[in-house]
Amino acid sequence: MTCKSGSAPGGKTKKHQIKQKIIATFIILFMFIMIFGSVSVDFTSAIGTNTTLIQNLIAGALSMEAPTTILFNNINIGTAINSLAMMTQVNARDLRGSGVAWSVSGTMNNLTATNAGLNNISNAVIAWAPGAYWSDNGSNTGVALGVAGYFSGARTLFNTSANNGMGNYKIVNTVLNVVYNGATDFQAGTYQNTLTMIIQ
Repeated sequence: MTCKSGSAPGGKTKKHQIKQKIIATFIILFMFIMIFGSVSVDFTSAIGTNTTLIQNLIAGALSMEAPTTILFNNINIGTAINSLAMMTQVNARDLRGSGVAWSVSGTMNNLTATNAGLNNISNAVIAWAPGAYWSDNGSNTGVALGVAGYFSGARTLFNTSANNGMGNYKIVNTVLNVVYNGATDFQAGTYQNTLTMIIQ
């Protein structure tokens, strides 16, 4: 009997088993990828960032402008009259950005004449009556005109309350009045003094 050489029957079985294991491994890996898709990288995801914007507001000042000269009507000595004058406009401006209340007030001394030593016009007979006001760019809430009265004491033209009056305000048509009772013990001449107005 002649024997032929060749691979044992068990060799083919072993190769077949290895092949099946490799195929099974690929199938399991494929199923894993299909089930757990999170292993893939999402290249469409956005990356966010925050940017801080900064704007500074610089504080201004509390300021005021008023007429430099106000002329009354002429008075004839011996003729009782209310001599009137008009303070056409006062600009009061609060650009501090603090909300602190402020007011405009005025004081004055007696009117005197350089050539008249006999008498003077008392500030107790000189009055003002605040006219009207409006705001260019502020609120009309919490602001008010002062009360009419004589300059025997300080008089308020305009005032504000806390967190109000921020902006530019115009006080217009304030009437000033010299009440002359017709007394004749005055020397003719030009009587004057300074109306001091402050904003604070």
